[in-house]
Amino acid sequence: MINEQSSESSSEEAPQLSADAESVEREGFSLGKAVRNPRTLISLVLVVAIIFVIVKNFDLDAATIWANMKQANLGLYLLGFVAFYATFPIRAYRWRVLMENADVPIAEGRKTWASLPALVEYVGLSWFANCIVPAKLGDAYRGYLLKHNGGVSFSSTLGTIFAERLLDMLCLFAFLMLSAWSVFGVHMPPGTGIIFGGGLVLVVAIVIGLAGMRFFGPHIRKIVPGRFQRMYVSFEHAALSSFRPAILPKLVLLTALVWLLEGMRLYFVIEAMHIDGIGIAAIIFVALASSLLTAIPATPGGLGLVEGTVAFVLTTIFSVELNLATAVTLLDRIINFWSIVVFGLILYIFSKRK
Repeated sequence: MINEQSSESSSEEAPQLSADAESVEREGFSLGKAVRNPRTLISLVLVVAIIFVIVKNFDLDAATIWANMKQANLGLYLLGFVAFYATFPIRAYRWRVLMENADVPIAEGRKTWASLPALVEYVGLSWFANCIVPAKLGDAYRGYLLKHNGGVSFSSTLGTIFAERLLDMLCLFAFLMLSAWSVFGVHMPPGTGIIFGGGLVLVVAIVIGLAGMRFFGPHIRKIVPGRFQRMYVSFEHAALSSFRPAILPKLVLLTALVWLLEGMRLYFVIEAMHIDGIGIAAIIFVALASSLLTAIPATPGGLGLVEGTVAFVLTTIFSVELNLATAVTLLDRIINFWSIVVFGLILYIFSKRK
């Protein structure tokens, strides 16, 4: 935790994105406080309710699901882990590119607190936080970690994370549309409209936010309270300057690689389960649809929502038997949710940078 003086300075520099984000900026991420937070408890009640509805309304057999999970090819399944965790250094490197592009002063820390391993650690800790609490507060925690370890402006760091989220959403939505068109053509099956509609809302919201800062920045600054002016200006500058044209192709390439690896994660899981008849484009569609749901801050890491949606898509659209689809879903979530909880907890306990 930071000392009292640093804490006071922090509250003068942080953008007031929310009371929770301000708390994270001042104090970091406390696992104990996160677990006791009423919002976390409410989200867990929502998860239990979702699971109850799924179990009550679908003919699931635990023994059959477990038998299906045990017959997975271990080698192919481990490749799913490799594909997923290969995205972390790519995400960390892309974040460094964004920060350098936005003139965030990390040059002096490239061998210490802003080295690639350090940035990977920050990303891992933030993902752990996002799997424990809703509302994507792990993003604010990542900003805190950089400030705590390198004295970098929290506002500027959040600006680059906002830019990162925009890149992710635009690329994810583009891949989702392309994979859907490749699999279904112009005749989309029932139920996919909700996925595309939710994705479109998220993309439009982020783009409007960026465009608003770009074209109405002076007007927004006039209505921002005086004590928050410097914070907002730092956030706005970092968010807008992250997308300088010269570096944009590199950012798009890195982002595309991240989402292709996310698709390969599910591909290896499905291959490990010996399921035939689902092409790579269809698998990428399912993987990206599930990733889209993790952006909805209703539950930590999309817990409950992702599992239900993936199983639904596999059974109703691709005719996979329900218990087998559930086994695939659970194996996939072991990789992209529960392993983060386990490895992230270990990292959280032993990290000297947290």
